[in-house]
Amino acid sequence: MSSTVEQVGRVIGGRYRLLAVVGAGASAQVFAADDTRLGRRVAVKLLHPALAGDATFLRKFQAEARLAASLNHRNVLHVYDWGDEDGIPYLVLEYLGGGSLRSLLDTGRLLSPQQAAAIGAEAAHGLAYAHRRGLVHRDIKPANLLFDDDGRLLVADFGLARALAEAAITEPLGAVMGTARYASPEQVEGRPVDDRTDVYSLALTLYESVTGRVPFAGDTTVATLMARVGAVLPAARELGPLAPVLAQAAISEPLARLDAAGLAFELETLLLELDTPEPLPLNRTDLALPSLPLGLDRDPTERFGLAGSSLAPAAPEAPPPRAPSPAPAARVAPTPLTETPEPQAADQASRSSVTSLPTALPGVRRIMPAPDAVLAEPSRARRRHRWLPWLLAVLLLELVAGAGVVAASRLVWNHATVPRVVGLQVTAADAVLRKAGLTPEVSGAQFSGRVAPGGVMSQAPRSGTREKTASVVKMVISEGRHPTALASLAGMTEAMAGAAIRRAHLVPQFFKRYSETVAFGTVVSSNAPAGSRVFYGDTVDLVISKGPEPQLIPSDLSGGVLTSTQADSVLTDLHLKPIDDQEYSSSVPAGYVISTKPASGETVPGHSTVQVFVSAGPPFVTVPSLYADSAAVAEQTLGSLGLQWILYGPPSANFVLTQIPAAGTSVRVGTTVTIYLY
Repeated sequence: MSSTVEQVGRVIGGRYRLLAVVGAGASAQVFAADDTRLGRRVAVKLLHPALAGDATFLRKFQAEARLAASLNHRNVLHVYDWGDEDGIPYLVLEYLGGGSLRSLLDTGRLLSPQQAAAIGAEAAHGLAYAHRRGLVHRDIKPANLLFDDDGRLLVADFGLARALAEAAITEPLGAVMGTARYASPEQVEGRPVDDRTDVYSLALTLYESVTGRVPFAGDTTVATLMARVGAVLPAARELGPLAPVLAQAAISEPLARLDAAGLAFELETLLLELDTPEPLPLNRTDLALPSLPLGLDRDPTERFGLAGSSLAPAAPEAPPPRAPSPAPAARVAPTPLTETPEPQAADQASRSSVTSLPTALPGVRRIMPAPDAVLAEPSRARRRHRWLPWLLAVLLLELVAGAGVVAASRLVWNHATVPRVVGLQVTAADAVLRKAGLTPEVSGAQFSGRVAPGGVMSQAPRSGTREKTASVVKMVISEGRHPTALASLAGMTEAMAGAAIRRAHLVPQFFKRYSETVAFGTVVSSNAPAGSRVFYGDTVDLVISKGPEPQLIPSDLSGGVLTSTQADSVLTDLHLKPIDDQEYSSSVPAGYVISTKPASGETVPGHSTVQVFVSAGPPFVTVPSLYADSAAVAEQTLGSLGLQWILYGPPSANFVLTQIPAAGTSVRVGTTVTIYLY
C-alpha cells in the first residue's frame, strides 16, 4: 500500500477525495474523505493490497459488503459504497467525529457501570438488528464501537471480519487476523459461530471499559484463548450491579448465553434502577483538514473541463467530411439522349448516272451496249437507225431498274436491328443502343427481385426487330428488391412471428436461447426491429425464448453452512424463489439452513420454488425450581429435561441454594444451568 502521504489528495472511485488519515491497522488504513458528488464528509477504509490477490476474500468481501450496506439502524455504522481502486478493495463509511471506545480507553479513562450499561444497550440493539437479518459481526472490540458528535454509539465493520477470516493473510508476527483478546470460546474451539458470539465479545469489551482489564488475558495468544474455554467470567468489584448481566452474557456455552436482544433488555432494565449516567468523555477526532482551492470540490471528472480554463482539453478534431454516396442508378433518371442522325448517302446515289448505278449494285445485270458500239462508223448508219427503238426501250428499262434499286437501297441503309439490352446496367445499355444508331429512353422504373438495381428489366421494341435509324428504344429500369417494414414481433409465438415475416415476403430463421424475462416459445429479439427497412427476400433472424434456464441447487445450502438470509440471496441470484420454514435442530445453530427441498445438487427449472428449512435451534423447556433439592435430585431433574448443569460450592455442600437461569425461565434443550450449593 502506498504511504499515507502519497494517499492524501488521491481520488478513489472517481468521487472520494482522501483528506487525512484517521486510523490504521494491519488490514486497512482509514481516511477522512470528501464525497465530491454529494458534498458530504465520509470515511474511506482502504484494505491491504495483499487482499487484492485473494479470490476467496474478494468474493466474500463483495457478498458481506452488500449485506452490510443493507443495514439501516441508528446503532450500526452506515456503509455507503464499496469497490476496488487499482485492485485494492475499499469501503466508504459514515464519518463519525466522536472517536472510538478504544481511543477513549487509551487515554486512561474508564467508564462507570451506568455509562457501560448505556453504551452496551446501544451496541446490543445494533447487534440484535443485524442478527435478525442473518449477519454476525465476529469481531466486536473497543476499536469497532464508535461515537458520533452527540455520543451515540454505532457498531462498525459489519461483514468485514468474516471476509478477512477466510483470507490468506496474517498480521505481523503471524497472528491471525482479528482480535484474539475478545474471541468467544466457540471461536477458539473452531465450532460454528452465531449471534451469541458477538454477545460474548461485547461482554468482554464492557468488562474492560469499566475495569481497565481484559478478562482471561494471558502471556501469549494461545494462553489467552484457552483460558476462557469452560470458564466463568471473573468477579470484579468495579462492575457493581453490572456484574450479573455480564456474567450471563459471557457464559462459555453459547446456548446458555444471552442473545443480543436479551442483553439489551437486561441492560435497559438495569439503567432504570441506576442513576443517570454522566456524559461520555469522548476523545473527539476533529481534524484540521486542508481547505481546498476553489473548484476542487467539483466532480473529479469535470475538474479540468471548465470553460475558458487553460487546462481544458482541446476540442476533438472534426472528422473529415465524407463524400456523399452516389444515389443508386435505378433511382436516377438517365440523361436525355440527343438525337443526331447522320446524313445518308442515298441522295448522292440518286444523282449518279444510270450506267454507274447498276455496276455498284450486286445482282443487277448490265444489258446496255458499250459506248464504242453506239459511235460506229458512218457506213453503218442505217444499222444504227435500225436499233434506235430498241435502244430507247432498253434505256427505259434501265431507268426503271435503277429507280427500284435506289428505293431498295434506301430501305436497307436507313434501318437497324434492335440489340438485346435486358439485364445490362442502364449506362451500358445506353452505349449499346447508340452504337446501333438507336435512341435509348428510360420509360419507368419498377422493383425487381431478379434484376440488380439500375439494370434494364424490359425493352420496347424487343431485341431482333428492324427499326428505322434513330428510332426510340424504351427501357424499364430495376429499382432493386421491394422495400418493406415489419411490425413489432414482441409477444408473438414462433408460429405467429414466422407467418408475419413470410407475409412481408421475407425469410424467417429461428434461434433458441434461455430467457429469464420472456415466456417460453415467444420472440425475444430479432435483427429487424419494428419499423426498420428491409427488402423482399431478406432473411430475418428471430431469437425464440426457451424459458428460464434450469438451475443447480448449490451444495452449500445444507448442513448449517449458510444463514437463511444468505441462502435466500443465493437462490434469488439464481432466479429461484426461496420459501423459509422453521425446524428445531440440536445440531445446526439457529438461523442456519438445515436442508432444502429439492435437495442440494438437484437441477430444477428456472424460477422454481425452493423450500428452505431453517434451524430454530434446539426446542425450549422450562427450567424447574431446584431450591433445597439435593445435588443428585437436581442433576436427575435437569437430565430428564435435556439440560446440562454445573455445580459450585464448598466440598461439603449438597443442597441447592440458587440457580442460573432462574426457575420458570424458558431455555433451549442443552442449556447449562449453574447450581450454587450450600
